[in-house]
Amino acid sequence: MTRAFLPTEHWALSAEQTAALDRYCARWLAIRRLTGPADRHAAEEGVRLAYQAASLRPPLHLLWCDSPVALSHRAGRASCADGVNVKSAVIDRLRQGTAARVRRRLRARVRAQIERAVNPADPLGDSATDAIVHGAAQENASLLECLHRSRPLSLSRFFGALAAPRSFRDSGAGPRELSWLGVYEFIRNVLGLKAETAPLLPLMQVAMNTGWLQPHEHTCWLAERPSLLRSDAQGRLHNARGPALRFPDGWSVYAWKGVEIPRWLVEEPKKITLAAIDAEENVQVRRCMIEIMTPARYVALGGAAKVAEDETGVLWRKTWLAYDAWAAVEVINATPEADGTHKHFFLQVPANLRTAREAVAWTYGMPANAYDQLVMRT
Repeated sequence: MTRAFLPTEHWALSAEQTAALDRYCARWLAIRRLTGPADRHAAEEGVRLAYQAASLRPPLHLLWCDSPVALSHRAGRASCADGVNVKSAVIDRLRQGTAARVRRRLRARVRAQIERAVNPADPLGDSATDAIVHGAAQENASLLECLHRSRPLSLSRFFGALAAPRSFRDSGAGPRELSWLGVYEFIRNVLGLKAETAPLLPLMQVAMNTGWLQPHEHTCWLAERPSLLRSDAQGRLHNARGPALRFPDGWSVYAWKGVEIPRWLVEEPKKITLAAIDAEENVQVRRCMIEIMTPARYVALGGAAKVAEDETGVLWRKTWLAYDAWAAVEVINATPEADGTHKHFFLQVPANLRTAREAVAWTYGMPANAYDQLVMRT
């Protein structure tokens, strides 16, 4: 039997379509990182239309919160009057239905190409989402509380409480969770699959005009966007002078190169001591403390011991447990400064390296013998 191809079936992207991938990637990256007040009118209209697209009645109440953690706190105390969580219908089911229609028009490799290009890994979005979910986790309602709010309790409400998502990551959605919409906006606008992607237009409007949302049958909670979002050159949540993430209600996250850290490390760095570093149980936070103190000062204060030295540099190491150690190689800049001195640099390296030569070679991404040959040739 000969397969009948649909007139809009795409086997490959044209050069013009391929060139548009970067534009849509940048567009949705910008949407995920928007700060400032949400457009509440546009977001609420999008929510109502999204419910209708999911064959649900629009929510009776649209309630705004000044941060996603505040949203989690309020939505986590939802009562029977708010109805059950409908994220699976308003977001997941609409996505699945659209994906099924698009699969009939686009080859798998074309879809994969678009997804990779338009919705790539986003370290900033991931770390911001993780920090928010971690902050919201302290507000999650217990099963007992959910059952209590479901009174008068019936068999259907009992099983509904059992099945209801209680994790904020499962019950709500934020910029990173909705970033897949960029793929379908590209498919709609560039490839022309208008009918197939039409049900997602309301969700796109929501994603462009608000922060987080948690939809229930009768009530939908929405959160404002951040008032501040900062990152380092690698796109990780980071700010050396204040909070890296802050919302209008003051809820903030302090982060160093993608790692959430206590506020005092940034605001009162002079309080970081060798004793405080040794007392810190979180390995990632401990390494951040050393970086904020600076490895040079850490070594000068006696935090690490010299384990090897040769003409390439000095290898320093601090071991807390057999599997928990920190190491850095100290190297000297060959080019003198204006005053004739040479700057010393400390480069963090894996703690299992045994010589300074190995450590320096590792910073170049090569084994010691290959580094030796490179040095001999130069």
